[in-house]
Formats: sequence, structure tokens, C-alpha cells
Amino acid sequence: MRPFLQVRNIAKEFPGVKALEDISIDFYPGECHALVGENGAGKSTLIKIIASIYKPTRGEVFLDGKVCNFKNPKDALDAGIAVIAQETAIAPHLSVAENMYLGCEPKKANGMLDRKKMESDAQEVLHEMGLEIDAHTLCARLTAAQLQMVEIAKVISKHAKVVVLDEPTSSLSEKEIESLFEQVRKMKAADTTMIYVTHRMAELPIICERCSIFRDGLKVAEYKVNEVSEQTIVNSMVGRELGAYVKPEHTAKEEILRVEGLCQEGIFENISFHANAGEIVAFSGLVGAGRTEVMEAIFGATKITSGKVFLYGEEVHFKNPEDAISRKVGLATEDRRRTGLLLKKSIQENIALPNLPFHAKKGFVNVPWEKEISDEYMEKLKIKAPNIKTLCGNLSGGNQQKVILSKWLAAGVKLLILDEPTKGIDVNARAEFYALMNKFVEDGGCIVMVSSDMPEIIKVADRVYVMSEGRQTGELNRQEINELNLISLASPVSEESDPN
Repeated sequence: MRPFLQVRNIAKEFPGVKALEDISIDFYPGECHALVGENGAGKSTLIKIIASIYKPTRGEVFLDGKVCNFKNPKDALDAGIAVIAQETAIAPHLSVAENMYLGCEPKKANGMLDRKKMESDAQEVLHEMGLEIDAHTLCARLTAAQLQMVEIAKVISKHAKVVVLDEPTSSLSEKEIESLFEQVRKMKAADTTMIYVTHRMAELPIICERCSIFRDGLKVAEYKVNEVSEQTIVNSMVGRELGAYVKPEHTAKEEILRVEGLCQEGIFENISFHANAGEIVAFSGLVGAGRTEVMEAIFGATKITSGKVFLYGEEVHFKNPEDAISRKVGLATEDRRRTGLLLKKSIQENIALPNLPFHAKKGFVNVPWEKEISDEYMEKLKIKAPNIKTLCGNLSGGNQQKVILSKWLAAGVKLLILDEPTKGIDVNARAEFYALMNKFVEDGGCIVMVSSDMPEIIKVADRVYVMSEGRQTGELNRQEINELNLISLASPVSEESDPN
């Protein structure tokens, strides 16, 4: 079988940085080819070259045997190369049909938009995909999983021949992931060439035939997925044998946080739990269960309808996040790029941010203190960057997450709320982040963590609270934490069922 897409001897250099060096890969029709590697290994750079967002310094891209000389991403899309990014490129104020045909709307003979045909064609594509989504629906009303499906519907409607999926499952539940995989199987059956970027090694044998391993801008290996173990892939990624993670024994100490009967009308109800110093407490459940909203309410980012929050046994009423920060409570949000960091600011400025009210005098920033604390945590957490002046937008996902953790450690927080803390970061960066989490609780801190990654919860949590449809469905101790219990408690509850 002849490859449909080929990259040959691709190199890409930025000022002072070799992002890619001599990359050659064949991608075949009807196959899903995974690109795996640590953050910053070069996967995203290659995708941007394939999509004509970047021009290679050296090398060529071939499509169906012909050299690609695309001037811009639209040329690549018109030739049949579509990229579905981790953050969906959907206009929320437009309908599903309008998003699907944005830029290529069907026209009547007089040049006017043929809305009836556009909506009819869109609905036909959605129906063929087996989706119960109305083409007239505003995209602002759709879930993250539905938006992902609309992105796929867009590329199907444009008859894409090459589809790149970049971390498509990072915000999806298990059921939604299977629905996504079913669409991938359909596209493979239609001889679409699929490229799949993921940090979730368990997904490879389910959906991929081949994988290429990237490390430090080089392609270091290529395997047929069914002929190699997950451990071999991981070892190739990091360049050494990565030992198995051993879950440490944490000793729970004094109670730091207690929540009683917390409610937010229409979002969640009757949430009660406690978390102690020296332990990691996880919240599990399906996407949309209300876990993030509970954490935002505790942090003072949103208002509660009723219920009580206690810190060290004292009832607190956080009116805003500043109140929570002043009591040594920190929140690392799920979307680190939009709400966790100021991407156009430096590592130094981001680490200092929560501390400005305490270290700025008469509106002037204490720059020597900023530099000292940033240097300290850059070294402690092994943040990989040229220096503390590096913009956070230029860091890998794992290093961005380390900056977020640094700013809360520098603020001296004792209660740290982490929402999907390892979303979109690679296996080695995860191992480093877990070690930092364990060090924090061993030093007397407390972590409350929201995660949709069941293996992660099983690996790091001391206790787990499970939520479904805004309600608490159970608590699991260390010995009870397994996939069967997590799945059964996360299943939607009936009106008659007892939430306790």
C-alpha cells in the first residue's frame, strides 16, 4: 500500500532552538498513526508544518505523491488536510450548521447564502455519524464532547483526506471517548489518513496501527502498535527505563477543610466532605458532574446557595478568590492556558502574582523579591526554561503546570485545589508532578484534586469522593479505590436513589 501523506527529512529551527531534525514518516490511508513523546518533543511543530502553519527550515511534505507547496493553512485545508486541535475552533454564537460550513457556505444562483441546503446537508452529516445533535442548535449550548463531534463533522463535510486529532480525549468521559473512537473507526473505514497525538498510552492499541516516538526534536523510534508493549513506548519517549510509580503511604493529620451541605442551585446539591493535612483527596465522576463547580464555590469564585465551609474548624465566607488566597487556599484551574496563567507574562511575573497584595508597596512591585522567589522555585521544581524572564506561553504543558504550582507554593498555601492537574502533559512530566504533589502533602499540606483520569486517581489518591449529575454518590477509602467502584458510583443516579 502506498502512503498518502509523507514527510521527508523535515527540520525546523527557531532562533536558538532546533525544534525538529531530519523527521521522515509515512502515513497510510485507512490507518491511525500516533505521534507520542514528552511535551516539547516536536509533535506539535510537525503537525503545524503538515497543516502549513509553519514552513520547514528543510525537508518536504508530500500529499498523494506530490510535493506540497501550500502558502497558508487554507491551502492545506482545501487540499484535504484538517487539524482538530485540543482547544476546539468553534464559534459559540453560531449554530452547528454555520460552524460546519464556515467559509464554504453553499450559495444560491444569485450568490446569496443557501441556508436551507446548508442546514439540510449539516443534518445529514450528523445523522450519518449517528449523532443526536440538531444542526440549528447554537454551539454555546453544547458540551465539550459535542463540540468535539462538531469539529469532526466539519472535517467530514469538507471531505478531508488527512485528519489530525491533537489530544482529543483530554476533556471527555469514558463513554464520550468511545463515541469519539467510533467516529475514528468510521473515518479509517473510509480510507481517511488519521494522525493521532496523545499522552494516554492505553489509547494506542485501541485506535492506532502505528506510532512514531519523538524525543528532543528527533524521531527516535517507530513501531507497529500491536507488536510492542506500552513500557517499551514509554522508555523510548524518555530515553531511559521509567520505573513503576509506587503509591506512598500518607498519614492524615489535622482537618484542614470541611464542607457541609453545600448547594448551588441548578448545579450541585448537598455536598459534604472533609480533607486533612497530609493527604490527597480526589473527586471523581463524569464530565459535567459538577466537581469543578464545587471547587470554584469553595474558592470563592462563585456564590453558593446554601451550606457551610470550614477551614481549620472555623466557618469561612469567601466572597472572592482574594479572600481564599489570604487564608492560604489556592486553586489551579483546569484550563491553565486561559485561567491558570498569564501567557504573555514571564515565569517571574506569574509566580509572584498571588503574592502582590502582600509584597507590593504603594503600587510598586518588589522586583528583587520577585526575582529571588522565582529563582528559588524554578530550581526547586526543575522548570525547564532559559530563565525566569521566559514567557509562560512559550513553555510546555508540564512546565506551565509547574509554574502554577510554584506560584501557590510561593504564596504559602496549605490547601491546594487541583482541577485536572495533568491534563495534556506527558508521562514523564506526570511522574514529576506526582512527586511534587506527594512532597507537598508530606510537608503538611492538603490537596483536593478533580480528575477524570481513573488510573491517575487510583495511583495518587488517599480517599475519593464520587459525584454524578451534581450529587455526591459515595466515598472510597484507599483500599476501595478501583475502576469498578469508580465507574459504578459515577453512573447517573435515579431520582429515587439515596445519594449516601
